[in-house]
Amino acid sequence: MVSLEKVSALSELASYDMEQEERLKFIPLSGEKDLPLYEAKTPKGRCTLFKTLMTNNCKMDCKYCINSNCSKHRAAHKYSPAELAEVFSSLAKRGLVQGLFLSSSIEDPVDSMEKILEAGRIIRMEKSYRGYIHLKILPGSSFEQIKQAMEIANRVSINLESVSPSHLAEIASNKDFKNDILKRQAWIRSIIKGSAASHPQGEDFFPKSPSDWNPGGGSPDANPEGVPTRALMHVSHTSQIMVGVDGESDWEIFSLAASEYDYMNLTRLYYSAFKPIAGTPLENRAAAPLWRQNRLYQADWLYRVYNYSRNEMHFAFDEDFLPNTDPKVLIARELFQKPLEVNGAEENELIRIPGIGPKAAKTISSFKGKITSMRTLSQLGAIAGRALPFVKIDGLHQTTISSFS
Repeated sequence: MVSLEKVSALSELASYDMEQEERLKFIPLSGEKDLPLYEAKTPKGRCTLFKTLMTNNCKMDCKYCINSNCSKHRAAHKYSPAELAEVFSSLAKRGLVQGLFLSSSIEDPVDSMEKILEAGRIIRMEKSYRGYIHLKILPGSSFEQIKQAMEIANRVSINLESVSPSHLAEIASNKDFKNDILKRQAWIRSIIKGSAASHPQGEDFFPKSPSDWNPGGGSPDANPEGVPTRALMHVSHTSQIMVGVDGESDWEIFSLAASEYDYMNLTRLYYSAFKPIAGTPLENRAAAPLWRQNRLYQADWLYRVYNYSRNEMHFAFDEDFLPNTDPKVLIARELFQKPLEVNGAEENELIRIPGIGPKAAKTISSFKGKITSMRTLSQLGAIAGRALPFVKIDGLHQTTISSFS
């Protein structure tokens, strides 16, 4: 019988690895114990995740983490793989959760990762669970363990935490940025691409030219180790980085994010504004403002979804930091010294107008008639008030919405 204290504590400690789209909620377990659950936003709506650690007992010295060996952390708890599988299966059968997010503090990298994998195997094979599973890849995990995790999970992730080896060394001295994190990410990428060879150790993980990026060597469709590429093509790969923990600039964070998307084929990078935790060595360090995290999400969206270039993104930064202003507006002020005529404009021009997203840009650029009013532009999907300063309609630039209706 698994204690309610263990279930509640290990789920609550997983809250330090939250993504932007998640909301914390509590359900009563028994007596005064509540179970933290996490509502996550997905393309199909919201689902509730059981997020938990296998254990909170850790040998790492991450100065920001309540579980590290240099923090005054809470009592240690630990699941066996069978216990974790039983707890999750019970919650899933009762309809309380629709997915699992499973991580762990690190007692020994290989052994701790193996316990995560064993719990995943039991859930998939013995419990016959076919729903969503997100498994954390622990720094120091072996290549074979990562491959096995990707055969079990719908999503895998390994947190970057910071922007460079020197920054990470300041806050977590026994994690190696290149070998423990970037090398594991390169393995994930090569497994998804079907090449089982690892990235050569010591080589630059982020080359200057995309044509230089081929961690496995040979054809990206090669499959020398028999990796089940058809199944693994659908495994998503994410990471997380802290904002404002060690004096790093927003441009450093954004540049790393862009390289992750370009060369690691990352699905998403999540940004987490640093919040000091009582009992950790960084408990007296100032918190990063939440707006800084949110502006990075906006910049990320422009690069990842709207396909802005790195040169264009420079316009959003002031001395390597994002001001608390919509970066799309800042970039548009530089790109559009004169308002853009919407009639005849190309899709890639329209998408750079504030208030016009990909769907609206496609609709407006393919519109067969002539756009003669802001009302028509709005009907085609634009947000008129945001687009107003940057567009001309049929040769005219209006100063207010009402003057051109």
